[in-house]
Amino acid sequence: MIAWRLCRHPFADLKGDGARLYGGRWNSPGRPMVYLAEHPTLAALEVRVHLDLPLELIPDDYVLMRINVPEAPFESPDIPPDTAKYGDAWLTELRGPALRVPSVLVPHAWNILLNPRHPDAERSFVSAVEAFRFDPRLWRPLAGEGS
Repeated sequence: MIAWRLCRHPFADLKGDGARLYGGRWNSPGRPMVYLAEHPTLAALEVRVHLDLPLELIPDDYVLMRINVPEAPFESPDIPPDTAKYGDAWLTELRGPALRVPSVLVPHAWNILLNPRHPDAERSFVSAVEAFRFDPRLWRPLAGEGS
C-alpha cells in the first residue's frame, strides 16, 4: 500500500526518531514510531494542526514522502481511550509492521503507524520525495476574527 509522510527534509526517513524523542498520540517518548497518512491531504492537515507559527516563519524545507508499505496493516477500528498505551503495547508486542488507525482530525480518514523495530518494517521504503509548500490559505484568519 502507499502511505504519505510530510516532514522537514532532515527528518525524511523511516526511523521514528521524532516520535521516540517526544512521543505522540499513539506512542510514549522512548518508543520509535513513524506517523504516516493514507492520503497526502491528511498528512498535510496532521502537520498543519501542530504548526503554531505564522506562515512566514515556516521553514522552507518541508518534503512530501511517498512510502510503500508492502503489507496490509493491522487495523484498529476505534480510537481507544488511551491511544499511547494502546500504541505502546502494539509496538512492544510486535503485532505487525504497520497499524491503520482512524484520524482524529477527519472522520473516515486513516493514519498508518509504522513500527521501525518490527522485522518486516524494513520492507517499507520511500519511493518518492518532493518539495512541499503549504498553501497560504491554511493560515487565513477565520471569518469574523479580529474584526
